[in-house]
Amino acid sequence: MPKQHALATGLVWCATASAFVLPGVSSAQFDASDTQRVGNTQFGNNLDPTGWMSFQTPDPMGLSYLHPDQLRTPTGSLYPYPLQAPAEEPLGQGDWTYHWLLQFGYLHTTGDHNAAFFQQYSAWKDAGALGMLAFSALNRKTGQYVEFRGSRINEDNQYYRLRMGTYGSYRVEAFFRDIPHVLSTNAYPLWNGVGSTHLTLPSGITPGASTQAQVAAVEAGRPRRTLQVTRESEGVSWEGMLGKDWIGYAGVTNENRHGQRDWGGSMFFSYYYTAPGPGGIGTPGVQGTGGGQNETVRPVDFTTTDINIGMRNKAGAAGWRFNFTMSASFFRDHKDSLSFAAPFAPLPGSASAITGGTFSLEPDNNYYNVRLEGSHPLSFWRGEFSATASYGSMRQNDALQSPLDPSFCPSGQFIGTTGIACSSWNTTAALSQQNGNARIDTGLVNLRASFRPLADLNAYINIRWRGENNMTRYTMYNPLTGQYGFLHENGSQTLIVGNLEAGLFQAGNPLYQSFFTQFANIPYSYNDRQGELGGTYQVNSHNSLGLTYTIDRQTPQQRERTYLNDQHLKLTWDSHSLGESTLRFSYEYEKRTGSPYNSFPYMLWYSPSLPGYVQDELGIVAYTVSQMYKYDMSDLKASKLKAILTTPLGNTATLTTTLYGNRNHYGAQLGSQSASTTGADVSFDWTPSASTTFNGYLSMESSRIKQGNVADNESLVDQSPQQANTQFGGPMFPFANFWTATDTEKDANVGASISHVFTPRVKLDVGYNYTYARGVNGYDYASTGAITPGYLAILTTASIGNSFPANIYRLQTLTANLNVALTPRVGLRLYGQYGIGRYADWHYTGFDNPGDLVIGNRVYTDLGPQTRWHAAVLGAFVTLQL
Repeated sequence: MPKQHALATGLVWCATASAFVLPGVSSAQFDASDTQRVGNTQFGNNLDPTGWMSFQTPDPMGLSYLHPDQLRTPTGSLYPYPLQAPAEEPLGQGDWTYHWLLQFGYLHTTGDHNAAFFQQYSAWKDAGALGMLAFSALNRKTGQYVEFRGSRINEDNQYYRLRMGTYGSYRVEAFFRDIPHVLSTNAYPLWNGVGSTHLTLPSGITPGASTQAQVAAVEAGRPRRTLQVTRESEGVSWEGMLGKDWIGYAGVTNENRHGQRDWGGSMFFSYYYTAPGPGGIGTPGVQGTGGGQNETVRPVDFTTTDINIGMRNKAGAAGWRFNFTMSASFFRDHKDSLSFAAPFAPLPGSASAITGGTFSLEPDNNYYNVRLEGSHPLSFWRGEFSATASYGSMRQNDALQSPLDPSFCPSGQFIGTTGIACSSWNTTAALSQQNGNARIDTGLVNLRASFRPLADLNAYINIRWRGENNMTRYTMYNPLTGQYGFLHENGSQTLIVGNLEAGLFQAGNPLYQSFFTQFANIPYSYNDRQGELGGTYQVNSHNSLGLTYTIDRQTPQQRERTYLNDQHLKLTWDSHSLGESTLRFSYEYEKRTGSPYNSFPYMLWYSPSLPGYVQDELGIVAYTVSQMYKYDMSDLKASKLKAILTTPLGNTATLTTTLYGNRNHYGAQLGSQSASTTGADVSFDWTPSASTTFNGYLSMESSRIKQGNVADNESLVDQSPQQANTQFGGPMFPFANFWTATDTEKDANVGASISHVFTPRVKLDVGYNYTYARGVNGYDYASTGAITPGYLAILTTASIGNSFPANIYRLQTLTANLNVALTPRVGLRLYGQYGIGRYADWHYTGFDNPGDLVIGNRVYTDLGPQTRWHAAVLGAFVTLQL
């Protein structure tokens, strides 16, 4: 039986009932001002992304009886033709008129219809479909109206919206919609229980004790699955007059996300290969048998409920205008954990092994915000003063999970030969507190004054303070053992590496008294003070100039810098002096500096700050290099340029050309070094008449991101005091181990669409789009010292190269829509979409069959998107209207 939803059914019932009580709905012409529209502002689907335009006919009368051609916007673009009002019928002898439309039919898919990119946001199926159900009613005397609109491709792709009210008095809106997101159509999960919170292994595999051949044999026979997440949204809102000068509004939205998506499941490091193959270095090697990395599948079952309520005045006392809003958001995860059985032993031959792991998924949390805005005219320079203040709070207090899952580390057993008892860590008694008790408060104060001292000059000054206070405090302390820290990787790291790398600190215990580990959360907070001064000057009737200067001082807490100064300058030029063309030009420059950089300001939350910590004679291993700058804390010099030229071509066409470029240069050799984007867009719009509209476009963009890093000298770890040297160029991080990575991407998009009304009874819409993307991950290195030692033994310089293969994506889509009116009230609609795709991603190289998804102690789930596909969807619909 098809899935039904109470709100969707109710909306259809209300619309149907309205047809007998309040005749007539029409189109978007009855839309309200939408000041407080709740969620999902665009209603449409793959049959008609606009949600209504395929049923509209332009009015040849245009915008004005006084002007024979279409009018243009101030920037030179053509206004679209207004739409004809649909034919309406009177209801009885009253003042109501109404209109309704019903379109139903069947959709059929052909070709490679299971291709992931074809199904991505549509979830096409062979099934009956509701192209449109629309009803409207209007009382032109009282201003009352009702409007309903809905469409359903399938149970995962549909929308319904009901609006009703009285113009100038009140408005009520309710909606429901489903949007699918198909993530994979080529998934072969190894585990049973996909979609639940417990993933178990199929027969033929013993948790923690199976060979790679056994797992690969079982994986080869696993069934194909589609991984998909569907967003199901619903909401209701009201807006109306509260007396003479006040307007109130309230809205509630609820969104459910349900489905499955691929996830992780680490059981410590697991290298593909541990030794060269029979052909020596550079040939396929011997697969590793340690650790384990599992691509599992997690459930998605979220609910987010947003509530907004407020009021504003139209003309308050003494000229003040206010807007007061209270909002709240409540997130609930109905499946808040995920456990998985591991097929491989992290440490082969161990007397006692960890046989699985667990995740704590997103916690339930609440968000609250109160906001007050006010403005008042000033008595000089035609000015206005405005002020905004808001307070917000994010909170969560979910019950915490035990550090280890008793299913995979049962009481009575120990982790390998470490002597660490599972019973000391597989219970919530091992936690320092039972609930999260997390809270972050935010605040905002914004003051703005704008002036117009001269007819050609506008100026403003803006001052803003914004802050965030993280009040979350959590200490990782196990009262059962008296130890700080936590067991990494579901306990598998402890099993493989032993007590000295268990992740624990305990004063007085020789095994743990010198271990460097984090024992508490870091309460990141910040304060941000910003000042901005700007204005525009009308040089003459054809040119205006704008200038804005912004200074932003941030004082982050518990970060690498104690303060950041960010200066921003923006210049704009708008010109009508280039004949009939309009030029809009802007240039921005940004410079960020700050206090001296501390690469590790977090020692207060690590074990050396605890009493009883004994410094190892070799010192603390340097986990990062001092010259490594995080991109948001780094110096920055950035520039941004954009130019838009709009050129009218006669009275019916417009050519718009856009050029843009961004350049970011970070003041660091290690970390993000630079990022840049350059692009151009050209569009041509032609409307020779109300019956014909043509649009063509071409977009091209290239981007480049570069970063640098240095590999550590692993031969010094636990061998030399130089392991604590954090300087770039020192023994631990030598220049010879330096490497860079450069990510470049080139994108192109070209397309055209045409809409033509042949006769009042025949309308054709055709669109074509081609998308191309090519990305390359390149790299360079000073010497082979930059290569991970685990792989260096099986690679040659030639096999290392200087880049990975290119990732290439091509997609062509042709869409056609034909509407034919057979009679004034009966019509036929034919719909078709044909797609061709080509896809190449080196990450999926070698994944040809499900059995290929097992490599060493790694298990993957997805074979990847289909590399070459073509598919089509065809539909035929009958349209009834009155």
